[in-house]
Amino acid sequence: MFEEEKAVVQRWVALLTGNKDEVWGGFDQVLDPKMTWTVPGNTCVSGTHHGLDAINSDFFGKCWTTGDGRGSGVQGLDEEYGLKLEVQNLVALEDGRILVTCTSDARGRNGVPYNNGYCWIITVRDGKIVELHEWCDTMMFETAMFDKKLVPAESLAESPRAAQPE
Repeated sequence: MFEEEKAVVQRWVALLTGNKDEVWGGFDQVLDPKMTWTVPGNTCVSGTHHGLDAINSDFFGKCWTTGDGRGSGVQGLDEEYGLKLEVQNLVALEDGRILVTCTSDARGRNGVPYNNGYCWIITVRDGKIVELHEWCDTMMFETAMFDKKLVPAESLAESPRAAQPE
């Protein structure tokens, strides 16, 4: 059931392995030019990206090369290390969408491991992915790709901003 849709998703996941150019190079084979990719959260790559140009510049470009400019050090994923994915589940849902759970093995250019877990719900039409909803650990984006640290809330209480009268 929905074997064609599953095959498209399997092909796309296989294309995600490698460096930035290898990953992006085959996307036009399986991604619809008008597709949407949604990532919840508050990172610079969160939101709904409309079309392959926006996905490339506003999502992948920031993940691999430029970061978001707010981190203090080197940003982006290590292109030499590349990205590897291991799929745990690939299941057709009742309406033909495909549910994928997988884990990544990558590294930020800052040396921080990028071992994230993903849950994707993917819609395929006419042999192309037209919609992808991604759930993952967005803090992993922040630390490995954008060179940021998670700080305890009590350290924020010591900041000058916290000491201002209301």
